Amino acid sequence: MQNILSTISFLLITNVLLLLSVNSHAQTLNFNDSLKIDQTIKKGDYPLTPYIDVGKTLMSGITVKEGHIVSEGMLQSIGSTTFTLSNGIKVHYKFTDKNKNVVLFKTISYGGLSLVKDKDLPSAQLLAKMVSLSGLGNHSAIDLSKILAGNTAKTEIHLSNLTESISGSSRTKGVETLLQMIHLRFVKPRFDKEAYQALIKNMNNYIVKRSHNINERIKDSVTVTLYGKVHPKRSLFNHDFIKEVSFDKIKILYKERFNNAADFEFFMVGDLQKRVLRPLLEKYIASIPTNDTKEIWQDNSVTWLQDTVDKDISLIMETPKSEVRIGYKNMMKYSLKNALIARVLNDILELRLTEILQQEIGGVYSGSVKASIQKRPIEQVSLKIAFDCNLGKEQQLVTKTHQEIKNIVNGVISQTYLDKTKLNYLEEIKQDQDYNSYGMRVLINYFREGYNINDPKNFEDLVNAITIEDIEAFTKALIKDSKFYEIVFSQDRTSQSAVSR
Repeated sequence: MQNILSTISFLLITNVLLLLSVNSHAQTLNFNDSLKIDQTIKKGDYPLTPYIDVGKTLMSGITVKEGHIVSEGMLQSIGSTTFTLSNGIKVHYKFTDKNKNVVLFKTISYGGLSLVKDKDLPSAQLLAKMVSLSGLGNHSAIDLSKILAGNTAKTEIHLSNLTESISGSSRTKGVETLLQMIHLRFVKPRFDKEAYQALIKNMNNYIVKRSHNINERIKDSVTVTLYGKVHPKRSLFNHDFIKEVSFDKIKILYKERFNNAADFEFFMVGDLQKRVLRPLLEKYIASIPTNDTKEIWQDNSVTWLQDTVDKDISLIMETPKSEVRIGYKNMMKYSLKNALIARVLNDILELRLTEILQQEIGGVYSGSVKASIQKRPIEQVSLKIAFDCNLGKEQQLVTKTHQEIKNIVNGVISQTYLDKTKLNYLEEIKQDQDYNSYGMRVLINYFREGYNINDPKNFEDLVNAITIEDIEAFTKALIKDSKFYEIVFSQDRTSQSAVSR
């Protein structure tokens, strides 16, 4: 039946198109003629392509003054090539076809939100969303979608705490379009006032819905408890926040953060031959105007109002329950070993708390653990635990949670759990190596962080060497003299009484 419908649909389309043709000799096709055309199209002898306005391309109206490749260096240890371009840009490239016909792109620079003034942070935090809605170059978002119809190339802007970046991907045949888009992100970004107005309207509508979401209200309450009602770097996402956003300021911030491509490191990974890439780099990347300005991130870390917070908060809830948030943070030197131990602590503690909270006590709806260590802007370790449960269960669960952390500090850790966790890490990285994205990870870690993840000493050896004593010492250092919060949310008793009456 499906084949018959497909054939009928094809016949209908071809005949209608011919009937509407301006060719006075047009006539309907018989069944056999239609099938012949169908087979010709399927064989690719007469390929169908998306409609594009005649003469309208992504680079319409854009003058490109090509540069050239100054030098080309190979790095055998990770199998990469670094191209230095005439405008000072460096492009790190690695061929990998783990995913056939897929190419990945990323360019990164230090700075990010850390270089944005506090009063401009609301605009900065909506910058990426607005840019994505504005189109690119001389084309609106609607025109851009028409021009790119059938093309898989795409790019995204990111503005994070310490970096600004552009990421992208395409099929191998779409790489030229991908690099054209990167060129335009630097040379001809687009800022659409109508897109901005639509974004602000959508954000205000979202804020109304958000105000009724208990999880968002809890998140805001934690922020206020730790940082106060008004903190420029920890603003609540509400209507006052939106009022501080400015279309003109977004344009200024974008041009400040993306004004010098030579301050970015470029990475390309995928199923793309070097001979194909070289002329495209010279045309679209070496042609981007640059300057000698180099930036670095600033320490924009913030502190809590108090080093120790222990607070109970009542909220009106549609479904009465209790929510618990527990957190620790402390100074700790960053290392690959400590990063892995933090990951192990995270997984073992989450597994153990799941057993305790759900199997031994019950009445727990969900829970999560996040243990991590950061390298920038300050070297710091943190542990966050969250769970929700039936009313009246919260104190029992809090006690059990602290007891389990104390057990880890005392070395009471299951060797079976540890062995299973380590084995999972080794299996995961083997699976990751089957994707082009792993090649990108290799490049970025090597050139941005200074280590080769393919070298066993930087992963496999570290994983295998982790012991119960390592986790014990790590957790003890995390907890000792740490900053700490414990916030318990429960149903507002006044509202509960009103409902019961």
